[in-house]
Amino acid sequence: MTSGTLISDVSIGFDPVGSWLAVGLMTALLGLVLLALAPDRSRLSPRGRLVLVLLRLGAFLAMVFCLLRPSIVASSRTRQQATLLLLADASESMTVADGPNGQSRWEHLRETLAAASPAARRAMTAQSLAIRTWVFDREARELPADTDAALQLNAWQRQPSAQETAIGSAIEDATRTLAGQRLAGVVLLSDGGQHAYPPRDLPPQAAARRLGEGAVPIWSIIFGRTRGAAQARDAAMVGLSVSETVFLGNKVEVAGRVRLDGLTDREATVRLSVEQPDGRLAEVARRTIRATEGAAEEPVRLEWTPDSLGERKLVLAVDPIEGETVATNNELSTFVEVVDGGLRVLYLEGSPRVEQRFLRRTLAASPDIQLDFRWIDSTRRDSWPIDLGQELTRDYKVFLIGDLDADAFRLADLTGLRARVEAGAGIGLLGGFHAFEAGGWGSSPLGRLLPYEKDALARQRFGEPIRQDLHLRGPLQLLPDRRFGGVSILRQAETAADSLAVWQGLPPLDGANRIKRLLPLAKPLAVTAAGQPLLVAREYGLGRVLTFAADSTWRWVMQGKEEAHRRFWRQLVLWLARRDDADGETLWLRLARRRLAVGSPLAFDTGITRPDGTLVEGLSLSAVVIAPSGESRPIRLSRQGESFTGTITGCAEPGDWRLVVRSGPDLNEVSARFTVFRQDLELANPHANALLMRQIAGVTEGGVRLPEELPDIFTTLAEEPAEFTRTEEWSASLWDSWPLLTVLAGCLCLEWYLRKRWGLV
Repeated sequence: MTSGTLISDVSIGFDPVGSWLAVGLMTALLGLVLLALAPDRSRLSPRGRLVLVLLRLGAFLAMVFCLLRPSIVASSRTRQQATLLLLADASESMTVADGPNGQSRWEHLRETLAAASPAARRAMTAQSLAIRTWVFDREARELPADTDAALQLNAWQRQPSAQETAIGSAIEDATRTLAGQRLAGVVLLSDGGQHAYPPRDLPPQAAARRLGEGAVPIWSIIFGRTRGAAQARDAAMVGLSVSETVFLGNKVEVAGRVRLDGLTDREATVRLSVEQPDGRLAEVARRTIRATEGAAEEPVRLEWTPDSLGERKLVLAVDPIEGETVATNNELSTFVEVVDGGLRVLYLEGSPRVEQRFLRRTLAASPDIQLDFRWIDSTRRDSWPIDLGQELTRDYKVFLIGDLDADAFRLADLTGLRARVEAGAGIGLLGGFHAFEAGGWGSSPLGRLLPYEKDALARQRFGEPIRQDLHLRGPLQLLPDRRFGGVSILRQAETAADSLAVWQGLPPLDGANRIKRLLPLAKPLAVTAAGQPLLVAREYGLGRVLTFAADSTWRWVMQGKEEAHRRFWRQLVLWLARRDDADGETLWLRLARRRLAVGSPLAFDTGITRPDGTLVEGLSLSAVVIAPSGESRPIRLSRQGESFTGTITGCAEPGDWRLVVRSGPDLNEVSARFTVFRQDLELANPHANALLMRQIAGVTEGGVRLPEELPDIFTTLAEEPAEFTRTEEWSASLWDSWPLLTVLAGCLCLEWYLRKRWGLV
């Protein structure tokens, strides 16, 4: 490249004080003063008089010079060659072999540059164009500025940064390096796949727009087949959803999403494989799907019934398709925990009220409780009575009935439900406008097991005003009864006094059903401050019965008492199932998720729980994480109330990891596995993005070109003027400098000195 700097223009400018008129008047005034105060001729020789006049004249001219404020303005022109920037995509997606004759995109790119080399060499030989070549993936790197090798790229090599593509950041980095040079244009050679994490995720359109504002064209040359190309075949699993905790013997639905590109009207087989107790993977279900035109993704659902307890690995995979360009995105995996589904709860509700949403969420969060919910719409009474025959054949240990009228059920089903309670099941009736006697339950087949006397006149008919005599108006404070309140349902702390303090600190309830006359065998476990029963229990046959007259415990959660709410409802269900007196403690471990990308942190909680759901305090736990290679390292635990939390970091090795937590002198332990996957941004969706490449070129004066049109770009640029001129201006003021101050002060001081010496002052 040749360059040189020439001074092409020099001029003097003036910036008079005030205006030219003001400077003229001040100059005339100073001139009159000089004439009026001329040196005394009678006392000076002609030579002395001439010296004083010259000194005064010098000071006068210096002052006029300052009033004019002159400055020198100069301009220079710099000659430079034009520079063409070549940006070649070297990310992993360029290895996809969907080019002509089965070439990879990188091989096609190299071939394109080699074919354009003669035209590029002619442009560079004529000294009209300089070519700078950069390659980029996540990072941008400039190749040596060798004229003969500017377009000679080597074979593709995997770099640590090759798994991302940062087109926008590459444009910014390269153009910033070439700042100060004239850019004749930018040639972007890529498949258009912008796959980058922060901070390298600058949108390419934004970087291109800055060049377009500077009149720098961008030519986009696309390599690879776009999504619309029928020949581009790729099958990929892009989604996997399954509950992390499943119950033994229950059907588990595994949902996924499959992307089938270039496979319209072709069939693909999706297989679900599950880890067996001996560690091998076995196929448990499969489904054949057909890609439909216009659909980006196809949903798929497979079922599996676990037949053994413990942790199991699930793999959802789509079979490779003949001619598929990428096979690394064909499967996803995760882990689930198969637990004993012995404690199954059926919750029947007739009103979509707030209480049922909080209750369902609380019970569903318990890993050892399986909650099934059925809403029986009270506004569609024409469909009553409903059939509970199928539910009564299942192994439910606890039945919860919400705000429902007894007429919603068949008499045979209510009789069967009563038989289940006699055989050992538990039943809980919850408060509501159509609960208890307001719903006619005392006159139903379940009336025998209720803990209060029936009242046929207390019926609340639909469509009639709510009977206030059937309800207690709030606010009501729920308090343990002094005689029976020590039951496990109401245990909120280690001691009875502390537990009572918790209940006294809970927000009051909005209201409750009025329970009038209790049977002699009934036990009021909880009452209001006035002694009205709210929670009443009794034994019936081998089962247990509870009536809870309130329906606004959700307010506890809304006012920060979520733990008390969770403990109350969990212990209520455990009491109904006769699990309140179970012995032993459980060491548990809960992971935030079972799948994470390489380098992502994973949080977890752990602790020891008593059978009633309370946590054991004063624990000493340790945790170790084991990598797929077998290397282990300890994980620091932090106490969080009565449990512990921890975070696993530095998971750089893809594969199945294991977290082990140990407790106590006997080193009881619990473990959980999780999958670390490498987020293959480049090959997860390997299709060329022609739309992005058009957008990049569209904000400039360039355009989209075919690979064989690259020589035409060199030829066109070579025909333009070889050089361009950049003009720079600089200026220097002459009046506010020390030489002028020296002249002015020197003339005045020397004139005064001479007059004093010659006796004129």
